[in-house]
Amino acid sequence: MENNSKIFQGENSESEPTHESNYIDQLDETEQQALRKRILVGIKSGIREREEKAKQKERALYFSKIAASFLLLIALSFGLWHSVKQEQVRYSTGSNETLKINLPDGSIAMLNSNSSLSYSYNRVSGFDRKVELTGEAFFDIAKNDGIKKFIINEGEVMEVEVFGTEFNFKNQHPVHKLTLLEGSVKLGYQGDGGNENRMVVPGETIKLNLDNHQIESKTVPNPLRLLAWQERKLRMQNESLEEVLEVVTELYDLEIIDQKIPPTNQLISGSLPLTDNANEVINNIEVLFNTKINLEKNSIRIP
Repeated sequence: MENNSKIFQGENSESEPTHESNYIDQLDETEQQALRKRILVGIKSGIREREEKAKQKERALYFSKIAASFLLLIALSFGLWHSVKQEQVRYSTGSNETLKINLPDGSIAMLNSNSSLSYSYNRVSGFDRKVELTGEAFFDIAKNDGIKKFIINEGEVMEVEVFGTEFNFKNQHPVHKLTLLEGSVKLGYQGDGGNENRMVVPGETIKLNLDNHQIESKTVPNPLRLLAWQERKLRMQNESLEEVLEVVTELYDLEIIDQKIPPTNQLISGSLPLTDNANEVINNIEVLFNTKINLEKNSIRIP
């Protein structure tokens, strides 16, 4: 009973161990140091692994930001280049208006009324010396040392190609006409056999007949008079009815029926106003020369 009382009192018998053996305590000093080193190496390895993963995430985020910035820069550059490349310049006039235009290459264009002129301009490569004209304009083309041609209405019914010259050009359907004052012009047009070319000489007026796609040529004694529209008036110096009508019919693309103008000794000096309305001009001529002129569409007849 004595031994049992010791057990109930929480005491062990002498034959039982007083505590469990500790694994580390059972190792000698060398083995304990080796174990501690392995544990330390494992801890450091885990820390380095976590740090490396964190750095990889940071690098991935960094390079993704760089890639996004690079793509944005490309998009902005492309948009800027596209907008620069597509820049369009356009001029236009209304009724009874004229407009002088100084082109980027030093050339000059004078627009007649109800006309428009446009071209592309690139801030990097500059002006390509190509313009589109609807209506009528006088051109004074600057010479280009690089032998770069000046082209009007490229690929259209009537195309004008020049290097340095002065001429008047009308592109107003159904009229396509060019009058050369000086220099030389290469004219391209759609003939019966397809695209054809023709050189124009000073003092010559070339008109394309769209009905048969044939070129009509005539020599103008004083081509400068066909620029009277720039002043909006025709200056007359002791001129007959025939001389005045010769200029007016060219300016307004009119045709004299039967080509018969009654002879008269009456000569007129002064200025004849030129408006967009051919009827008004013909009425003023009737008053000046005290004669009757019938205007029907694009034809005039003197009874």
